[in-house]
Amino acid sequence: MRVLALVVVLAGFTPQGTVPADSRLGPLKDYDGSFPFEVPATKQAWETRAEAVRRQVQVATGLWPMPERTPLHAKIFGRVERPDFTVEKVAFESFPGHYVTGLLFRPKGKPGRLPAVLSPHGHEGRLWDYGKNVRKMIVDGAERFEGSGRFPQLARCATLARMGCVTFIWDMLGYADSVQIPTSTAHRMSKQRPGLDTPDRWGFFSTQAELRLQSILGVQAWNALRALDFLAGLPDVDDTRIGVTGSSGGGTQTILICALDPRPAAAFPQGMVSTSMQGGCTCENACGLRIGTGNVELTALFAPKPQGMTAANDWTKEMMTKGFPELEKLYALLGAKSAVKCVPHLHFPHNYNYVTRALM
Repeated sequence: MRVLALVVVLAGFTPQGTVPADSRLGPLKDYDGSFPFEVPATKQAWETRAEAVRRQVQVATGLWPMPERTPLHAKIFGRVERPDFTVEKVAFESFPGHYVTGLLFRPKGKPGRLPAVLSPHGHEGRLWDYGKNVRKMIVDGAERFEGSGRFPQLARCATLARMGCVTFIWDMLGYADSVQIPTSTAHRMSKQRPGLDTPDRWGFFSTQAELRLQSILGVQAWNALRALDFLAGLPDVDDTRIGVTGSSGGGTQTILICALDPRPAAAFPQGMVSTSMQGGCTCENACGLRIGTGNVELTALFAPKPQGMTAANDWTKEMMTKGFPELEKLYALLGAKSAVKCVPHLHFPHNYNYVTRALM
């Protein structure tokens, strides 16, 4: 009876025929919505906000509390010699029985412990080949050479190795040597699979999985953190000088790695720092990830450590007026205004081309 009376009283605060002022009752928001970042007024206010957003990322990825870091059982094999660097195949277990695969680039003739870079790829995959299209890209100024222009993901790693950085590029789920979870599940899911959404048997993207915060984004985030463990544990790597850079889906992974782990010292999240489109693949989204926040604020969690990015003729094209000014303001608040850079290259589409690699 008391409950009924309370409902009647509360109902009286909302005039008949009107909708209560509740954000949950507003228009639905998807990844193509607006995700502005409002910089707090003080450093203390930002520290409080940043702690809350980090926890939100941990929960949304299913990584709170953080799972046990089981032995990687890493295998490094198949060495290929190049004049300035070597390339080796890698496989390790991010959790027992689940393998992460990739390529490890190491500089030649560089003694001691070296800086290192994690290089997540996007949805083109690490083996993407632009083929004959590279000739037009050279004419347009996006690339300089056919070899590196055809294979930009590998060119990035080779460039970093020539610069003296141990570099690791690993496969997103379903790409190249990662075959345990197929691309059709990890990146192309559009319909529920019969029999995989019951309380005793379910798969990714099912109601049961979402209720348990089990997602492809979470698995890829965990794979990325274990990739960081792998790279930091190499005897020739200085674990205090590790950077992260990737573009598109790899840009999303860069943002999340830097939000989840304090070890990276520098970052270049390319092609995904924007107040508009937040990630067009199912692997870039998870329940609760961007409620009340977005990619610009998630990128801001890395402040005041140095990071850079570009604006291109894609969903990042307004970054110089929507997003970057707020990042610059936050960095200034933290006493490091010059540590964040965004360079507009609006004459290029979505990319990690030669011009962008030169900025990296």
